[in-house]
Amino acid sequence: MGEWVGVAIALLGIEPLTKRKSIGVGVAVLGVIAALAAGLSSAPDGAWRGELIMTGAVLCMAFYNVWSRPFIRRSSALGFLAVGMGTGAAALIVVGSLTGSFAALSHFTTPQWIAGLYLGIAGGALAFILWVLALERASPTRVAATMTVNPLAAGLLATQLVGEPITPNLVLGLVAVFAGIWIATTDAKKP
Repeated sequence: MGEWVGVAIALLGIEPLTKRKSIGVGVAVLGVIAALAAGLSSAPDGAWRGELIMTGAVLCMAFYNVWSRPFIRRSSALGFLAVGMGTGAAALIVVGSLTGSFAALSHFTTPQWIAGLYLGIAGGALAFILWVLALERASPTRVAATMTVNPLAAGLLATQLVGEPITPNLVLGLVAVFAGIWIATTDAKKP
């Protein structure tokens, strides 16, 4: 995502895209690629569609990172987020109503409702609260660079929850991601 934020920032003239930030984001992205490359051979047919959808989502988030900052500063991080998430929830209700997706809810069991509530609260609301608070305090590039940790954190969690193995690629990816974040978010020392 960091590279898309860099593109958005450069296009909009919001923040100078330095060589150090570009290198850091590039190293972090290469770390994610290294960590995920081992699973490419076992990817299901048509997995590219999901990748294409996620690329679109990442592009949307890149512009969100860049464009939301002035609004966050003008109002408040939580006020801005409440309006944004409220609008998003209303849009989901409309789409769900038009597509008949709400019918599936009648078949949910208690564990599914608990999982849905957890994902909505912790994976949705809490994650976005922290995200907007970070955008209020740090540059869009720095905030976006940390997103490269997401797939690696999911991989590490999968080792504990579903027994996925810790592979050399995952370890290499973790090291590269953290190195990339460090490069992108620190300033070069002046001699």
